[in-house]
Amino acid sequence: MLDFAAGIEAKNYGLRKTTDLRTLLESLKIVLPFVVIAGAFSFHVWVRSQNVQFGYQSQQLTAQAEELKQVQQQLILEEQTLKDPEWLEKVVSENLDMVLLKPSQIIPVPFEKWNKTEPLALGASLKSSEPKKPSAFN
Repeated sequence: MLDFAAGIEAKNYGLRKTTDLRTLLESLKIVLPFVVIAGAFSFHVWVRSQNVQFGYQSQQLTAQAEELKQVQQQLILEEQTLKDPEWLEKVVSENLDMVLLKPSQIIPVPFEKWNKTEPLALGASLKSSEPKKPSAFN
């Protein structure tokens, strides 16, 4: 440092750069409330944004649930329509060229007499006593 009045350079070797604890605490007392307020404000903004996001998601899910209920009602109606005998007869007669059987068209299926001591199993009348020969195509 230069003293212009005396024209001599004055040096002060007694000053040192040290951190004063009291100054640091006072700075902390001043800055800490602002940090706490900023943190609380940031938390409040985050909570509000999450709340809005959940609101949009809830609204979207409610709309999707309504759409699924409508689809379910349409499927129930379609199921009832497909089960209707009159509709089924109409489709079969128009598209497949089929008609209902008349009682005179029913032909009873003849079957062989079975052994009354053994119960009749499914396909028992179709079995023969001869062993089946292996086929080249099996």
